[in-house]
Amino acid sequence: MTSLDDFTANVASSGLIEPEILARHRAALEGQSLAKPALELANRLIHGGFLTPYQARKLLEGATRGFFLGGYRLLRPLGEGGMGKVYLAQGPALDRVAIKVLPPKKILEEENALVRFYREMDLSRRCLHQNLARTIAVGSEGDVHYMVMEYIAGKSLFDMIKDTRHGPLRVPDAARLFLQLADGLEAAHLAGLVHRDIKPSNIMITQTGDVKLLDMGLARAVDEDAGLTKAGVVLGTLDYASPEQLRDAASADIRSDLYSVGCTLYFALAGQPPFEGGNMINKIFRQRMEDPEPVEKFAKGVPTAFGAIVRKLMNKKPEERYQNCTELKIDLARWLDPARLRASLGADAEAAHAFQPPPPELLDDDIRLHDSVSDPSGSLSLRDLGSPLPSPPPRRREPPPPLPASFRPPPSKSRGASRSISDDSRWLIQFGIVAALVGIVAIVAISLFYHS
Repeated sequence: MTSLDDFTANVASSGLIEPEILARHRAALEGQSLAKPALELANRLIHGGFLTPYQARKLLEGATRGFFLGGYRLLRPLGEGGMGKVYLAQGPALDRVAIKVLPPKKILEEENALVRFYREMDLSRRCLHQNLARTIAVGSEGDVHYMVMEYIAGKSLFDMIKDTRHGPLRVPDAARLFLQLADGLEAAHLAGLVHRDIKPSNIMITQTGDVKLLDMGLARAVDEDAGLTKAGVVLGTLDYASPEQLRDAASADIRSDLYSVGCTLYFALAGQPPFEGGNMINKIFRQRMEDPEPVEKFAKGVPTAFGAIVRKLMNKKPEERYQNCTELKIDLARWLDPARLRASLGADAEAAHAFQPPPPELLDDDIRLHDSVSDPSGSLSLRDLGSPLPSPPPRRREPPPPLPASFRPPPSKSRGASRSISDDSRWLIQFGIVAALVGIVAIVAISLFYHS
């Protein structure tokens, strides 16, 4: 465990807290008999709003650098996308933003990674729409390149569907949310972009219940030179990529995005992707050659007519899908009509409105550090910003409800005993007969041997 003096020195070196504030909180611990004074000081600074739990843990581990980037204070990791790690950060005006950091190692390992990173910024700034995440700025510090984006408080569609407090969407909610998704995607298409990575984890549901489409990292301009996307290269997420995109990512067009919307809508209704399980080869084969089970089979309360929207989106032939977002929006809008809902869902129409937006985030000062902090592990540099996050723990599934008890009268003892006795007797008789036959055969064989 880090000593109080070492932790205080780390905080002072980090530049996160004014020296006077740090000295005042340190002095408040003087004269107290504390088992873990460094941890107590860290908690005081967290509750005072001077550190986040993420920053405190790093400081307790010995880090003194890597807490600032381009004038922004990094508060905590948010996740990791295809082109880098994303942090929640605070700007000079105390506004919260998301910063995507391209790891220096990725630049060395992947050809065109830096070009793709800056192109993502250029493409995302081509269109402004309320259902598209906004890119604010881009910059670099040393060999670390970063992009400043709008921070969206809420949950991804993936996390919300997998959360037992929410679960799969009902038809009216799916129609409303995917109508917003189609609005944002249409704006991107009209700006000449193809997203190529539409999936539940790239769709944020805000605390007001609205949709924001994220991550233009794999997007392609319709008029773009194909040099960045080589022929035959597989891009996208296998559970949600179209057959033609899996065959040749350079040939994906707006109808490929609509196929991915269909896979995502399937997931939102059924709680699982259309082709769940299997390895990479199996997934590619099924996306290209097989039709999924009807979504109505897994999704409670989905009428066949609404399932037909999913099937049209996921048609293997691009020319038989919706040809643009406008066509899709017309069909989705019909499911916002109360009269149509009553006609299709009957008595369940009112109960279908069960959507609850994600709750507000837990504030940083509501979280207290425990004594599970590891020993000091050296300093943290900007290069460490791109290291991957640990995998989240597996989700705990609720156990199935117990089966109803049923009474079965026990068999009578006399009947069971007699059955056991008869079974034993039958076995002994059979054994005796076999032994006798073997004995007779042996006697005959011996007598023949002596008489020969």
